[in-house]
Amino acid sequence: MTSIKSILAAVDFSEDSRQAASRASMLASEHGARLELLHVINDVSLRAFGEIFQLADGHAVTIVERAERMLDELAPEATAGNRTALKVKCGPVLEEILSAADLSDMLVIGARGWNPLRDLILGTTATRLLRKCKRPVMVVKRPPRGPYRRVVVPVDFSPHSSASLRMAVLIAPRADIDVVNALDFPFEGNLWLADVGEKEIEDYREQVRRDALARMESLLKEVDGNRRNISSFVEHGDAARTVLSREEELGADLIVMGKHARSYAGEMLLGSVTRHVLSGSKSDVLVVHE
Repeated sequence: MTSIKSILAAVDFSEDSRQAASRASMLASEHGARLELLHVINDVSLRAFGEIFQLADGHAVTIVERAERMLDELAPEATAGNRTALKVKCGPVLEEILSAADLSDMLVIGARGWNPLRDLILGTTATRLLRKCKRPVMVVKRPPRGPYRRVVVPVDFSPHSSASLRMAVLIAPRADIDVVNALDFPFEGNLWLADVGEKEIEDYREQVRRDALARMESLLKEVDGNRRNISSFVEHGDAARTVLSREEELGADLIVMGKHARSYAGEMLLGSVTRHVLSGSKSDVLVVHE
């Protein structure tokens, strides 16, 4: 992706989704993109609600109209004068959002909905969207206070790494970008078991470090040869903890990372590092599909 022309924000009128709508509007202004706010009414819940309370057939129309009014009221507050398409749909929530996202360059969602205990980011709809959406998904976790200024990009030199860094440069061109690699010494345990000497093991560690630095250099040149605002950080440690520690140390306001998906039972699963970062981060997180 070389430009962002359209952004979709899914809203449920919770505070988190209002923050997501505001961030989506800010991004739309920065990139000259078309903005759409979408609210989906679960059709199954709507029918069940009517049956339980024995409401007349017109209740569905009333609820839809109320949602449309709420969206109209939200638009000036969230979109800061951007031209914005407002849509209310009835249907399966996940499918409706995914269908709309397919027509956009980016999906923006809040970390939680109305029920924080049910809708934690590693809970229901948000996680399923992250698993299945083929577009970049921005998870907004804080009120927007301006363009992103400090971005952390975790990389492991898989195809996700290049995609994540390119997206970070695209989404926040004026931000300072910190590219982080958590070193792993995959054969160290076997070397100890084989009674290899400490010097040889240290030589092995140093070779892994040199390889990582070389691959980092190659990645930065591939994505942005100028690198005026891109720095790199390579350190041995658990990947998720390294990323979250770097986020806190730098005061980052955005993390951009791949979801490291693999096929399972027809669904895309989030990798463990992605899940832990989403759960533990304080900043917004942009999850990029490879």
